[in-house]
Parts: sequence; C-alpha cells; structure tokens
Amino acid sequence: MDNIIISGARIYFPPDNQLPSPSSDMLTFAVVRDADTIKEYLLLIHRNGRWELASSAFYKEHGHAIAAATKIVRNDI
Repeated sequence: MDNIIISGARIYFPPDNQLPSPSSDMLTFAVVRDADTIKEYLLLIHRNGRWELASSAFYKEHGHAIAAATKIVRNDI
C-alpha cells in the first residue's frame, strides 16, 4: 500500500479502498475514491480507532486532498 509522510502525518493511498488499521503514533489520512461511482477523491482521517471523513469536500486530484490534509495538520498543532 502506497503512503507518504508529509507535515508530520501519514497519508495512505489504499488500493481498492482497503483501509489499513494504523497505529495511533501519528495523525493518519487516506485518499480514496470509487471510480465506478464517483470520479473525485475523498479524504478520510483515522481518529479514535476508526475512519471518518476529514472533509466533506470532493477533490478532483489526489494532490488537492493531500493539500487539505496538510492544512488539517497545521490547524491541529
């Protein structure tokens, strides 16, 4: 599973939207989409042992979702 660490957060790009069970040592996001249903990406965040929407926005490119995650990290600090 591809992932990057940026701005102190891990961001996963899970194939087939199979979300991992990350450790709680780092703020963790996932960028997902269902190409059959929607063409845009969603940004999820792992909090309190579960995945939830980090933003209600849809992102046309995964880079926009990454930028949104870094903004959340900055506001969380």
